[in-house]
Amino acid sequence: MIRIYNARDALEAEEVVSILKENGIPAYYQDGAGGVVAHDVSGFGLFGVDVYVDDGDTERASQIIQSEE
Repeated sequence: MIRIYNARDALEAEEVVSILKENGIPAYYQDGAGGVVAHDVSGFGLFGVDVYVDDGDTERASQIIQSEE
């Protein structure tokens, strides 16, 4: 799996993963700190939330994410 996107929070990461899955691309997200809890006072992760896809889906996933921005 390759990190394809760094979302600002879990909500944004969920949206990106959902869009990718709707387009037939398996994806998941993980805290950008590698599972270490690292949140600032606002509740947002200090390192964001990383979205991952399979190697073979990176180009198509990137295009889909860019078209949604």
